[in-house]
Amino acid sequence: AEQPTATLRRELAELDDRRKAMEAEMEGISEALRASNMGGVAGALVDRDGFPRADVDVHATRTLRHRLACLNTDHKALMQQLEAKLHAMHAALAAGAPPPPPPAA
Repeated sequence: AEQPTATLRRELAELDDRRKAMEAEMEGISEALRASNMGGVAGALVDRDGFPRADVDVHATRTLRHRLACLNTDHKALMQQLEAKLHAMHAALAAGAPPPPPPAA
């Protein structure tokens, strides 16, 4: 039978891999939004008269901003899961469970 701490370590590693992939995608989107024909992460997409800016790809900017907002929400939930697993790992170790062997490289 697998030790509880070994299971937690494996789950933590999987969550951390998802976190890293999510953060990499978020950084890529932020970089794409900084391009000269995009509206940035939070810049105005309309001019002072309320018309779409001619120098900005409004549709692409809105699409990327939406994906970034979804990723930010998912990232927050993932970080809460990671925090809960870390607390569980420390509680298991404090309760005297033997530490799991280090992961194989």
